[in-house]
Amino acid sequence: MTVGVSVFWHGSGIPMSRTRGTTNCSTLPSMGSQVWIGAATTLLGVVLGGGASFTLSRQQMKDARAQRAEEAARERDKRSEDRRIEAYSAFLTRARSFRNAVMSYCYRPQGKLTLDVLDDLMRDADDASALVFLVVETDEMYDACRVVLSAIDDALNRVQNIDSGPTEDLWRDLRTGLGRALRNFQIAAREELGAVSGVIQPWSERPRRPDAN
Repeated sequence: MTVGVSVFWHGSGIPMSRTRGTTNCSTLPSMGSQVWIGAATTLLGVVLGGGASFTLSRQQMKDARAQRAEEAARERDKRSEDRRIEAYSAFLTRARSFRNAVMSYCYRPQGKLTLDVLDDLMRDADDASALVFLVVETDEMYDACRVVLSAIDDALNRVQNIDSGPTEDLWRDLRTGLGRALRNFQIAAREELGAVSGVIQPWSERPRRPDAN
């Protein structure tokens, strides 16, 4: 927009036109475009920032869920291992009690131990094996438990059915089957559990006599 001002020369009466100021209307569309570009840029930044924040949040949530799942899995494995250790230890203790009782019976047939006591100890070992079969995780461990039960059953039958009465010679024979079965059970248990460490003494065929007391 141009504003014209008429100026008369002093005394002449001749007007002269002089421009006081000008405004270029063509700059208005340019200024509007700049405003819209700035607004769009700001909005785009907000959108991108929000998207990045959302992606980061989802990743953090995913990592947290994965960590919780991993911790839960470790806890389940730990509980499973504890249950198996308890079951295997209980069975091994009862099987050894039977073995020691058979040894004492063979060496001192006139002692306090009777066939009824041996039968009760055999049943205790058999009851303990039920939990072993519930928690066992490998075929080797399953088979090792069955071998121990078979050795116990065989030992009891031979002690009950011998005609001449229990003798040291009978124990030497039974000791081999019971001892090897128990040792193999220990080995299978440690291989399955993995984290359990310890020293397993080599198998010895030398018979061990019970204490005099």
